[in-house]
Amino acid sequence: MSTDPDEDALSWSGETDPTHVAAPVTGKQQLAGTLDERADAANPVLLVVMGILAGVYLLYAIGWIIFGFSTRVPVQGAFFAIMYQVGVALAIASPFLWAAATWLRVKNSMLRVLWLFVGVLVLAPWPFIVGGLG
Repeated sequence: MSTDPDEDALSWSGETDPTHVAAPVTGKQQLAGTLDERADAANPVLLVVMGILAGVYLLYAIGWIIFGFSTRVPVQGAFFAIMYQVGVALAIASPFLWAAATWLRVKNSMLRVLWLFVGVLVLAPWPFIVGGLG
């Protein structure tokens, strides 16, 4: 019985085929580690906490935007005015930069949440908050 190469491409011999190569153990272990990490990320409590923190970071960015557009440049000179505006722009971007850096650099879910809480304390728009009280 002659076999057509097109027919061979559509058949599956199973594990008894001498050309079949099993996946290495390290690949399976790596896959298991990835699945464990996804299970951590899919934890409903962590998702809610991260959603709340994302909302806080968005409010912080809005607070920095309001502060940046409602104040005049308090310094004289073109160089100092430009540097002040660059500082305000970085302050507006800081919540997004902190969240992105935390998300990309920290792999453990609990440490990620801890660093996001540190960002809540560090990145607060204090000029907007204190200015609103006075």
